[in-house]
Amino acid sequence: MNYRKELEKGQSKTLTTAIVNEVANSQQKMDELMKCFVEGPIRITQYAAWPMSDIAKKHPQMLLKYYPVFINLLNQKDKPDAINRNILRALQFVVVPEEYEGEILDVSFKLLNAAKEPVAVKAFSMNVIYNLTKKYPDIIPELKASIEALLPNGSSGIKSRGNKILKAIQQY
Repeated sequence: MNYRKELEKGQSKTLTTAIVNEVANSQQKMDELMKCFVEGPIRITQYAAWPMSDIAKKHPQMLLKYYPVFINLLNQKDKPDAINRNILRALQFVVVPEEYEGEILDVSFKLLNAAKEPVAVKAFSMNVIYNLTKKYPDIIPELKASIEALLPNGSSGIKSRGNKILKAIQQY
C-alpha cells in the first residue's frame, strides 16, 4: 500500500486498521508511515498520526528507532501544533526506552509549562510525565506543582486530566 497516496484521500477507521496491520509485520512499512508523518504536509501528518497512535498501543516496538526523531520534533519551534499533539498522544501509550527518558521528560515538562501550548499538548504531556513517575517517583512534586499552577485558569480538559493525575499520584 502506498501510504501517502491513501492518506491523501482522507482518513478512516478502515484505512487506519489496514495500515496498523501492515506495519505490525514490517519495519519498512513503518518507515513509510513515519516519512508521511514527518514530511507532511500537515494534513498528511495528521492523517498518519491516527495509525501511529494505534501502532504505539498495539506494537510499541515499531516506534523504537523514532525516539530521536520525536525528541527533535518536540523541541522544534514554529511547527504545527499537530506535531506535538500527535507525538505525545502516541508516547502516552508506551514505555519510553530508558536512554530517552530524560529528554522525553524534559520536553514534556517544557510543553506542559509553556503558556501558549494547546490543551491537548498539555494533557498528553501530563500523561507522559505521569507514566514516568511510576519509575521515578521523585518527579511527582514537580508534576504536582505544574498541574496545580495550571488548574486555576485551565480549560475543562486541563482541569479534568489534571485532577485525575493529581488523584492518581496521591496514591503513591
